[in-house]
Amino acid sequence: MVSFTLFVCSVIFTFIHLTRTKQWFYPKSLETLIAYLLLFNMGIMGVLAAFAHVFMGPETAKMIGWASGSPFQYEIGMANLSYGVLGILCFWIRGRFWDASVIGWSVLLLGCFAGHIINYYIDQNSAPYNIGPPIWFYDLFLPLGILSLLFYLRTSKYMSE
Repeated sequence: MVSFTLFVCSVIFTFIHLTRTKQWFYPKSLETLIAYLLLFNMGIMGVLAAFAHVFMGPETAKMIGWASGSPFQYEIGMANLSYGVLGILCFWIRGRFWDASVIGWSVLLLGCFAGHIINYYIDQNSAPYNIGPPIWFYDLFLPLGILSLLFYLRTSKYMSE
């Protein structure tokens, strides 16, 4: 479960960062957590997902429970790569760049989640990467969580001062 491992890495790196900089105060601590979540879970995971879809297409399709050889593998790989690049850039570029990146990435993942659920009910596709825990964590809970954290950061009284 690579996505969960990267999530744990983002939490560990946040802790290390805050310990070294001694910036435990809000909103800096929340901003640091979001930065590492975007770096690891949007950035690195996006690049890894792109690699899997482009260079390991047949194996990846099989784990999802789909037929291999479809051009969708390359296209979803490029979509993942584009958000991977944005996630890595989010570590250095802040502000409204985060908003656009997170909203676009969340639309992609939540749309993929809906597609997996539909595929499960219509085609009875119970492959681990179609309906298993990685899909629930990465395609549903993670984008909703990051959207919520970013919304909280943007609407807090400390950010409006």
